[in-house]
This record gives sequence, C-alpha cells and structure tokens, in this order.
Amino acid sequence: MIETGTKAPAFSLPDQNGLMHTLEEYKGRKVILYFYPKDNTPGCTKQACNFGELYPQFQEKGAVVRTTYLIDEDGVIVQAFGKVKAEENPAQMLAHL
Repeated sequence: MIETGTKAPAFSLPDQNGLMHTLEEYKGRKVILYFYPKDNTPGCTKQACNFGELYPQFQEKGAVVRTTYLIDEDGVIVQAFGKVKAEENPAQMLAHL
C-alpha cells in the first residue's frame, strides 16, 4: 500500500474508446481511486453502495468520474469504461469478458 503523503505514481489508462487518460490531466482536481477487494461481503458492499449514494455530492466537488476497469490475468488493464451508467455497467463488463 502506498503511504499517505507519498506522491501518487503517474499512470496512463485507456477509456472505453481507447483514448488514453493520465493522472496528470486531472491535475488541480481531486481524484478518488477506489478498490473493491471482496465481492459480496457486507463491508465492501456497503462501501460501494455509499459511494453510489454520495456520487452526486462527489461530482459537485469536482472529484469523481465513475470508471470501471477490466484487468486481465497478467494484471494488464484491457478495458476501461469512463462515466459509466451504474445500471448498464455490469452487463457491459460481462460482454467484454
């Protein structure tokens, strides 16, 4: 885990259209990077639901773009979906597996 106070490492990730995005392009804005480690557990489910409920407030503060990443078996991001629609995204992800 990266320690608090450490500069976030530079990254570059493609969106659903193959357009690359970098941490640098969000300079001047806060970014929330959320990992969902344990599917269907009470803690992670509650956390994910709370992020969803508070999403409009995060947007008002200019901090969050809802994004889902598909990572292959070698740890490579093979698909990134930016500004996803919560209702449609699970089926969208399943179609790309």
